[in-house]
Amino acid sequence: MISPTAPIAIGFPRVGLDRKAAREMPEVKEACRELGLTLWPSQEFALAVGHAKAADGGWLYREIPVIQSRRNGKTRILLPLIRSRLKMGRKIIHTAQNRLLPRRVFVEVARTFPDAKVRYANGQEEIELSNGGRYIIVAPQRGARGEDADDLIVDELREMEDFDFIAAAEPTVASSSNPQVWYLSNAGTDKSLVLNDLRMRGMQGAEGIAYMEWSADPQYAVEDERGWLQGNPSIGYGNLTIAKLRGLYERYKAAGELAIFETEHLCRWVESMQPRLVSDVAWQAARKPLEAPSRPVMGISVHPNGRRASAVLSWLQSDGSIGLRVEADVIGDPIDLSKLAADLIPRAQAAGVQQVAFDSWTDQHLARHFENTEAIIGPTFANASERFVRATETGGLHWQHADAISEQLPYVSRKQTTGTAWIAEATDPHRPVTAVLAAIRAVWLASNPQVLVPRIY
Repeated sequence: MISPTAPIAIGFPRVGLDRKAAREMPEVKEACRELGLTLWPSQEFALAVGHAKAADGGWLYREIPVIQSRRNGKTRILLPLIRSRLKMGRKIIHTAQNRLLPRRVFVEVARTFPDAKVRYANGQEEIELSNGGRYIIVAPQRGARGEDADDLIVDELREMEDFDFIAAAEPTVASSSNPQVWYLSNAGTDKSLVLNDLRMRGMQGAEGIAYMEWSADPQYAVEDERGWLQGNPSIGYGNLTIAKLRGLYERYKAAGELAIFETEHLCRWVESMQPRLVSDVAWQAARKPLEAPSRPVMGISVHPNGRRASAVLSWLQSDGSIGLRVEADVIGDPIDLSKLAADLIPRAQAAGVQQVAFDSWTDQHLARHFENTEAIIGPTFANASERFVRATETGGLHWQHADAISEQLPYVSRKQTTGTAWIAEATDPHRPVTAVLAAIRAVWLASNPQVLVPRIY
């Protein structure tokens, strides 16, 4: 059974099949002896699962996804796998977005078959044995059309952002009496459509999928070494160490690219490879009881497509922290902004709102209903973005009743503008993040208190 919360165990995936799924694999062990290769526990487990047999003698699992961080020996899995399958007389197709990955494996395998017919020409790599075993590399752009195989190996699955290759590859194994597809990858983003679909089916326990993921538990902060151990099963066996990971972590942190560290070295899903606006750990830590609003301000935001709009209140609390709550988050097709304003005005008056922040490019139609407004754009919005992040990460911001912000934050990143300046921006322009943008503007005004006339309408 799939167990996303399974306790950490050396060699076994955090998400995936339990250790009972492993089976004996004499062919692979023989290949390892011939290769002079000693498998690490995680590699041995993945291969043993892939060689589990059904009652009819065929493979128990048709699809074998192996999801691990980089530098954790996925290639070492392929060497004995390909060698043993070739000796069985099986036909193998190997592909990856980066052709260098399967090429390295190809060269290593070819060296172990001195009597095989081998073609090394770029784009025509092929190993052919007298027993009918055949191993070729194909480019995903060309696909596997016209080929047939018993085993299909798809490397770096996270890079595939559409189903074109998979659709073309499916027929290659259709004629095999005992087909199997191996997928190797690290974690993806929301654009990794093929990997995300496979992960969803695997975690739902779909028949024929042996999904295995060595990844850091989301409950651990990015710097927590417990997560590093979960996402890097080669520690203690290969050359990767905690000290080396610490160096990588510090480097990515200094560059503002922890999203890359999470994906590459913790095997943890992120929505975008761009630097996140704030970490989920920092945001969730800011959830605390709030005082009643005192002379609050309000930030508003309307998505350019007119189908989502948000209003967020912010105010200074007695302890110096900034309070934050979502006052409205609405959808429509499109939204009637005049009607929304008619609903917001009495609520803002009742709360004692002093000023309204908006973006003159997208929010003008809603903002015109309020008198005391301020456009937060350009360099001011860059400063507002930085202040929102700093207040969140240093404990200076507290929030309640802000689920819309929590929902949208994973889809907001830091976009570099000029020099060291950056602004908060949606990772996907079609996905509304209006609650986050409204919150940034509100926090900016709330942290710059002014003596204002109480009446703003």
